[in-house]
Amino acid sequence: MLKPSDTTVKIASNTIYQVVGKVVSMSVTILATILVVKAYGRESYGEFNLMQTFPALFFVIVDFGLNAIATRELAGDWSKAEKYLGNILLLRTGLALLVMLITAVSLIFFPYSPSLKLGIYLSLFLILTQALYATTNIIFQVRLRYDLSTIGYITGSVLILGLILLVSNLKMPVMWVSFSYVLGGLATFIINIFFIKRLGLKIRFNYDKKLAKYLFQQTLPLGLMFIFSQINFKVDSIFISILDLPEKYGLNNTESVAVYGLPYKIFEVSLVIPTFFMNAAYPIFVRHMLESKERLKETFFRVLVVLLTGGIIFGVLGILLAPFAIRLLGGDSFVQSVLVLRILVGGLVLFYVTQPISWLIVTLGGQKYLPVIYLISAIFNVSSNLLVIPFYSFYGSSVITLASEMIILILLTFFVLKVWRLKYA
Repeated sequence: MLKPSDTTVKIASNTIYQVVGKVVSMSVTILATILVVKAYGRESYGEFNLMQTFPALFFVIVDFGLNAIATRELAGDWSKAEKYLGNILLLRTGLALLVMLITAVSLIFFPYSPSLKLGIYLSLFLILTQALYATTNIIFQVRLRYDLSTIGYITGSVLILGLILLVSNLKMPVMWVSFSYVLGGLATFIINIFFIKRLGLKIRFNYDKKLAKYLFQQTLPLGLMFIFSQINFKVDSIFISILDLPEKYGLNNTESVAVYGLPYKIFEVSLVIPTFFMNAAYPIFVRHMLESKERLKETFFRVLVVLLTGGIIFGVLGILLAPFAIRLLGGDSFVQSVLVLRILVGGLVLFYVTQPISWLIVTLGGQKYLPVIYLISAIFNVSSNLLVIPFYSFYGSSVITLASEMIILILLTFFVLKVWRLKYA
């Protein structure tokens, strides 16, 4: 059993491992952004952003919350690790291929150029590679061995950077810049499998229908939550790419996607801290819940204070450094992105505090309430963007992103109190 000091060290060290990997990945993202903007221009960066947006939007269907449930189960009984790993790999591979096919067919009806559609088709393989990578992380999360996962992640990121440098120097179409991420993700998966075997596990592809049904039933609320949450994060870029936009900003749809996508990429990178922190803290939540409600409560509030403080600090820094960051990544053609970035990072604290609350609900077994919360927010987000984008374009979407998260925070607070009372009545 972990002592309080051991708990702090474990969470901190595994968070640091993930942050190190993400710093490398973020560096690749920054360099890729600079290379695409300089080599291909603002409009091509908008196309590149859409190529990355579609896989990100639909990958969440494949993810479906399986990691959270598997982590909870294996934290209590490690002997089921090989069985869970093999079955989840099979489930996610099949689901990824199905989602890729459906998405590819739906793209026929979008008003995009043939080259942009081809680029999106190629990038859809990111759904598969991300599904494979995410599945291997179940093992590293339960064993708190994110050091091994980070090695694979960094190796894949370095490969992506090398491929992007090659593609941009050869002036190949921007779609191949996006496809570099597919090859890097495949490399990361292969390395992670190697480390899993080093941990003494074998990959057993013995499909267990009973287990698959159990996983689906357990993950359905969480999976729906992830889907609705991803709608909040990604649908705005797609709306900006197809809706009529106000002429006062002097940009077409693809350029507007670029101006919105650049600061949004920075914003997403800033969200990795609470994500990685909770990846390390969630198994501890589960263990401390099994000990006592007092122990769980103490750990939760300790995590909440750390993330609340971090959200405030990074938000202030983001507002101050926004002009420098945009100038560094995009140059003068992205001057309109500065205000977008300031709006988004100004609300970082909302995103930092919602994560521990949502994972506490999952720990207490109240995940059935999460889809309702995120569905309400998704409905607000979609309807508001449809109304606001034709008048305020990316500025309106930025404000709606924060308003949606505020709704989530209010609802999460209400339901976590309800679940806590039910759990310890």
